Order: sequence, then structure tokens, then C-alpha cells
Amino acid sequence: MPVQKIYFSVPPINDQATQSAANVMTGGFSLNKGNGNIKFAISAQDRLLDTSDMYLTGRIVHVTSTGAPLTLKAAAATTLAEFNASQGASLQAVTNQNVSNWGGVSNMIKRIFVQSKKSAVSISEHRNYPMYTNLRAGWTNSDKDFLVSPLTRTDASGANANFVNRHASLMDNATTGGAGQIPNMPAGQSDPNYGKPFSFKIDTALLNNPGAIHLGNNYLGGLLVNLELNNENGFYYNRFQDQSNGADLNVDGSYYIIKDLRLNGRLSVPTPRDLASYNPNMLLPDRFNLINDVNSSVNSSKYTPNAASVRSIVNLYLDQDQENNRAKNQSTFRVPLGLRNYQQNKNNVRQPQDFVIEVKPNLLTKTKQSGVGAVNATNVNPKAGAQGDAEVRGLFQRSVLNGELADKCSASLKLENESIEEDYNATRGGTAVTEGCGNNCKANLMGVGLDYTFHMGETTDYRQRDYDIITNSGVNSGDAVLPSTRSSLPEITQSYIKNVASFNSETLVKSV
Repeated sequence: MPVQKIYFSVPPINDQATQSAANVMTGGFSLNKGNGNIKFAISAQDRLLDTSDMYLTGRIVHVTSTGAPLTLKAAAATTLAEFNASQGASLQAVTNQNVSNWGGVSNMIKRIFVQSKKSAVSISEHRNYPMYTNLRAGWTNSDKDFLVSPLTRTDASGANANFVNRHASLMDNATTGGAGQIPNMPAGQSDPNYGKPFSFKIDTALLNNPGAIHLGNNYLGGLLVNLELNNENGFYYNRFQDQSNGADLNVDGSYYIIKDLRLNGRLSVPTPRDLASYNPNMLLPDRFNLINDVNSSVNSSKYTPNAASVRSIVNLYLDQDQENNRAKNQSTFRVPLGLRNYQQNKNNVRQPQDFVIEVKPNLLTKTKQSGVGAVNATNVNPKAGAQGDAEVRGLFQRSVLNGELADKCSASLKLENESIEEDYNATRGGTAVTEGCGNNCKANLMGVGLDYTFHMGETTDYRQRDYDIITNSGVNSGDAVLPSTRSSLPEITQSYIKNVASFNSETLVKSV
């Protein structure tokens, strides 16, 4: 039993100061006009690191393409109606620019890799970090939860984004002249306290592990945590897929600056008995990312995960032009467009689901169940009624939640209905140019998954074995009953293989 816990707060070893002059901010961490790589070091010491209680804290400043903080227009020129507008020609830039519904500012991290200070070999690495963490946040927090904890920590507003998210990018007008909206900051934008504070856990196998890790020279010998930042077009999204012609909504080229970064946590001071009984072997709830594509209505995506203990496989589908594109929300996840059915195989045999998963009805259903009369998904109301994905939904959440069904979540049928409706509404047609079309704030949380745990801790061996998923859908078909902005696009499959990895903190050997 540790005799003492010591709090620590370490800045990056490559920390970057920020400066402000003539209402332009420079410096800090930024992939656009700063340093896009952040490095933390925790020294070697005979103490245990409780990674389940580690947080990354700091401040974020949202700036325009010139480096000026993204604020309201001068007070005399901004009306209350403009400030509240969520549509129309008076839409403001701070309302048009949004951060992830489910991850908020934590989406600034694109890639994480963790090393021992004794070796240059990466112990834990996560590419495309935001997508899975966004998905899990949506499946473990309700709409009301997002108005409390995620919103206050990371500016993630969940399903409330249509009303809350529009103020996430708004910065205080604390100009260097001191005539801003924060009169108690004499240094204005140069004040250390300028910027929106954030705090979140880094969700990786080694840095969010229930077991403490030994930092001594005979073990890890200290820890290096490396973060690579997301580019601004993958961090922000515009409110509408097809924007209005408003004079004040342009946010092209805007980016973010991270400052005052700290890695915070606690170190346990062990007793001699604790040190003698410390077991360097541990099991890590790991995951890794694989990428494939869907190019046709009947498509097979195949992987060889080469992992001994796979818990589940989570497949997320994004339009080919969805990533790193402000016109699309990179945090909305859907099943393949017009999904009819799918099957998942191991070594070309359907298992453990030895049946095809059907979606009935689906967006491509054109005849009533009785066989008499036509159906057209464009005329169905509500739109979610045209996508009978109850079984898909149940199986998917089990793959995300390790075999469990969610006791609370944000992935409601209402959310799915709104997401499908906005896909259809993204076509301008006769809509006036003063109006935006296709609201990106209505972000879905769906995909296709396969759980091997059965909520009993089971796993399956994928060493030298293949996994493939065969989908029958309307992807890239150009079918007229599908949303016209998506019906002729291929899709990208972002697959997350969730596995159990063994790690020895003495030999630094990790086995997947």
C-alpha cells in the first residue's frame, strides 16, 4: 500500500510561448503556424505512476487566418439578432465555425506514441486517435451529460451542438489596448490566463490503465509522451455543408493555438514491500487502426490483424471527402449509405455470427412489404423509419462497449433521423442563397461492429488469420433515392481492432 501520493504538473519539454502584438497572436503549439509536435517527459524515479488519474490541461485560442483571435465584431456593429442567428445571411463566423460534437478540443490530437526514456522504441501508438474516442464518448454519455462534464472540460456538446457548439470558438476581445471584454487582464491577449481552458484524459492503453507503472531505472526508466496535432481542417467544421452567402461567416484559414499545456497526475510512493512485490507484467486494453475503402455497392474489405487476443472490431464509415474538409463534420459516423445487409467472416467463414445481418427496410427499398405499391425514401417521414437497423445498432454498441448494451448514450433514433434528414437537405435546389443547407451539427454515432467478448472477457485469435466484412449497400451507386451529395461517393472505412496486449515494464516487451 503506497504511503504517499505526490501531485505533479509537467510542461512540455519543447514548450512554446505565445506573443501578441497588434491583435495578432503567434507562437504556442499549432500545426499551422507553430510547432505541431508536443513532447512530455516524466523522469525516472522509484515511484509508481497512476495513469488512470492523468489529465492534459491547457488553454486554446481560436484565431482567424491572420492570427487574430476569433471574436465578435465591434460591439456597436453586432446586434443581438446576429449573435443569436443560427441561419441566414446574418450568420456570424463564431457560429459558423464548430469543434467536434463528441470530442471537442480533444480532437486536436491526431496521433499519440509513448516511449520509455531508456529506448527509442514506441511502446504504445494510436493513429487517428480522435475517431474512436469520439465514438466511445457518444455511446457512454447522454445528451444531458454532455451539458455538464464534456462541455465544461473540452467544449464537446454532443447532440446539443446545434444550439451550444456555435459559441465554442468565440474568444474574448481582450485586445492589447486593454479595451476588451476582460478588463481584469491588463496584458490583454498576452496575459497567461487568456484562452479557453480545457482538461481531458488521454485515452490510450498505457496512459489510461487501471494498473500503476513503475518509473524506476530497472523498469520503464521514465516516460516520454509524444502528441502530434491535428490540422485545422480536420479539427473544425462549418455549420452547413453548403453555406449561405452571408458577409460575416467566412472562417477559411482559421486555426487554433494551444498554450499553457501541462500533463498532470499523481505519483505513488511505494513501501519496500510494494517494490518487492511489484509485478512488471500487465495486460493492456489496447486498440489499433486499419484503413480500407468501399468503392461499390457490393464490397469486401479484408484485413489480417495479426493480434492474439481480439476483443472486438469497430468499423466506421466516412465519405471519401469527409476527412480534413471543413465542409463536412469529421465526427459524424454512419453505416454505409443505403446499407441493405452485411456479413463478417473469419478466414472466409461467417463466425461467430453465422448469418447475414439484414437492414429492412432500407433507403433502397422501393416496394412495400406487401409487394403492392412503391416506396421512395426521399418521401418517407421520419427518415429513420426507412432504415430498419435495430439489429445493426444492437450489435454495434456491443462492439464499442465490450459486449455490453449502453445504459445511457447519445446515439438515439432522433439523432439518426436528424442526420439522415440533413443528408437529404444538403442539396440546395430552390433554397435561397441566404440560407445554409445540410446542417453538419447533426452528427450520428453509427457503424458496423463485431463483438467477441460476449460480455464475459472472451477474445479470438487473429494471428495469421483474415477478417473481412462484405457489405451490400448503395455506396457509389448514384441511385436517385439516396442523398444526391453522397450517392456517387466512395467511402473510407476506419476500422479499430480492440485487443488485449501484454506488456512487461522491465524488459519493455509488448506482445499483441
